[in-house]
Amino acid sequence: MGYKILYIDDLETKSREKDIQNLGYEVKLYNPTSNINDLFEALDTDTKACVLDYRLTKGKNNACFDAPTIAQTLRTKHKNDLKDFPLILMSNEGIKVREFDKDLTSQDLFDFVLTKEEFGKDKTNFKSKLDSFVKSYETIVEHKFDLKKIIEFDEDYTLHSRIKSDVASIGRNLFTLCSFIYYDLVRPIGIMIGEDVLSARLGVSKESEDWEKLLKIINTSIYSGIFSEYHTRWWMYKINIWWNEKISSEVSLRSLNAENRVELLKLKLGLKNLTPLNKTKYSLSSDFWTICKHSRQPLDPFDGIELLKDYLPWQEKEYISIESALAGAMDEYKNQISNIDKKAIRDIVKKESKNG
Repeated sequence: MGYKILYIDDLETKSREKDIQNLGYEVKLYNPTSNINDLFEALDTDTKACVLDYRLTKGKNNACFDAPTIAQTLRTKHKNDLKDFPLILMSNEGIKVREFDKDLTSQDLFDFVLTKEEFGKDKTNFKSKLDSFVKSYETIVEHKFDLKKIIEFDEDYTLHSRIKSDVASIGRNLFTLCSFIYYDLVRPIGIMIGEDVLSARLGVSKESEDWEKLLKIINTSIYSGIFSEYHTRWWMYKINIWWNEKISSEVSLRSLNAENRVELLKLKLGLKNLTPLNKTKYSLSSDFWTICKHSRQPLDPFDGIELLKDYLPWQEKEYISIESALAGAMDEYKNQISNIDKKAIRDIVKKESKNG
């Protein structure tokens, strides 16, 4: 039997309980009462995670609080005792879930959120993500909050000073450190990159016959710290070192377009079946360095529409392509796009309408 999970819901949820059990977990169902202290009676000492519905006031036990209250109670209880564990909000109330998801780290409550519909569509992903969070909590405790051991970076690599100071200010709070590493270090484009960005920066299509061979060659650059079993990431500084040592010490990766990067890779590595990435319709450059957040297509930042948000010093800016904006992504990201860029997109629409 896998991890022990406490599932908190106020309605008849035997089917959901069975779904979670079928993923290999030992599940204990708890229907909250009006006395929040009863929660602690329901918690076993070896509970590894807690899944909560948002609305908890409609059940037969007459609970008078919802998931955030329970989550806050648990976070406060385990703030510095190293017994904290992941809390996951899983609800039918999509609006509430999205509210927490948009600004999750400021909530100081849940490790991640999802709708019950999303759970039903991809239970395997839910298990992978939950297992990764549980293992990450355990690893942080095992390594006594030593960031170098937790995210496994080399001795000769200097992290941004702000990362070190932020981690120092977190102290021994499991949830806060885990969230910081996941949401601020592992997921964003910055000191680490995912496969789509790696493809863009190398200029190589992932559909290339030799793409997997290329990944094996740069395997020493892969990230192996916490969450690496859920998110595959590469250290960007290691990619740069590899390029300098194995491909070219005279010309940087960033200074070339996709076609030239691929030609050098084929020449130096003997991989004949590497295909350069293509530009999107409205892009002028193939000097790819990022991806469109909406379509995941490669993008030169100069061709993209910058998304306005608060970035940490080591994080790179996010963009959407003009193509995605015209296809409807403007609505999704309208609060993160400048008025100048909105006007430019409207002008393109008008121009194409006249020509069409």
